[in-house]
Amino acid sequence: MATRPPRRTDRLGPAYGGLWGAGAATDLGDGMLATALPLIAAALTQDPLAVSGLTVARFLPWLLVAPLSGILLDRVDRMRAMAVANGITAFTVALLASTVLTGDHTMWALYTALFVVICCETVSDPATRITVPRVVARRNLDRANGRAEGARTVAQEFVGPPVAGILFATVAVLPVAGAVFSYALSAVLAVLVLVLLRRRPELSHEDSADRTGEKPGTGNALREGLAYIRQDRLLPSMMACNAACMIGLQCATAVMVLYAQHVLGVPDRFYGVFIGAMAVGGLAGAVVSARLVAVLGRSTVMLGGYLGFSLAMMAVGAFPSVWTAVPALGLLGLCVTASNIAGAPFLQLVVPEHLRGRVSTVLRTVGWGLTPLGALLGGVLGRADLALPFLAGPLFTAVAVLLLRRRIAEASRVMDTAAEQDR
Repeated sequence: MATRPPRRTDRLGPAYGGLWGAGAATDLGDGMLATALPLIAAALTQDPLAVSGLTVARFLPWLLVAPLSGILLDRVDRMRAMAVANGITAFTVALLASTVLTGDHTMWALYTALFVVICCETVSDPATRITVPRVVARRNLDRANGRAEGARTVAQEFVGPPVAGILFATVAVLPVAGAVFSYALSAVLAVLVLVLLRRRPELSHEDSADRTGEKPGTGNALREGLAYIRQDRLLPSMMACNAACMIGLQCATAVMVLYAQHVLGVPDRFYGVFIGAMAVGGLAGAVVSARLVAVLGRSTVMLGGYLGFSLAMMAVGAFPSVWTAVPALGLLGLCVTASNIAGAPFLQLVVPEHLRGRVSTVLRTVGWGLTPLGALLGGVLGRADLALPFLAGPLFTAVAVLLLRRRIAEASRVMDTAAEQDR
């Protein structure tokens, strides 16, 4: 008697639901902490250099720790690594909350806590993204990535900051305590996903063959990852494109608050609403990205996204009006999110599974590591004219993207081919 073939389903499934929840909880904690720490710092000191030290603490781990985190993610179960990382984050932020509650906190306590949190984020953030192919079928990746990006936007940009501001106005320690709860919840959900996958292996779409065998030493593992990037035809171009986008974007956003205040005339109390236009656009991009890829093609969405956000940022500087800036920022958020989602399958499908941890963290190290250069360029140009960073930075991005357009199109074709090879 013939057996019925397995039913094809487009449901994302319970394992993805747990992973989605863990990522959203982490993002909520990040959004609350990103708002609470500068407010606490401003209450401690009015020294701009001291307050800017929080930015240094935020980016240093991506330069110093991320490559080692990539090695870790290629050696252990990534959900276990995510659970441990978020557990350490919750404990660290709980210690900070206790010092804020007793009034014993200092700027160095803020620096140290943020540094440890971001060190853990170099594990948890890549783990969340590259684990998606393990819990959903390849044909559902764009939809799964879109939902994850939508949750990140809502939690980190819509919910976290205003809730943290309200809680801080009540009692300074409350937003920090709220972040503790979010990180702890994420750790618990990660453990639940791990247990679910072990008890029901049919939910996993991962081919573990690439991760078997003897593990190389730390130095050899790092060299193996870097060698793969150097020898790959497309990865260096993807890395250059990512870095160009980060530099151009940060060049403009570094002086956004000054441009909004002194050129557009946005009152301080409405600044959060003003920049919230990017979050609105980002949420829209998360909703429509999978459909855009299906209708327009991945290459069009990626190239259009990169060039679209460049033109949108230029419009903010070229037309100094809040009525132009708000829709332009919305378009910027949409383009950035859609292009990110369209390009996500490269790491998730094209890069060999046993190298994804190292490759993803190296890409992030380069992209985030160069971010301060874009911010510094924006500050220098802003001294001459606050509109210049909005013109020069995105122009740099647009030129780089146009030079790399053939590689981007080729990478899009490779991703589509990989997505069709459903397990």
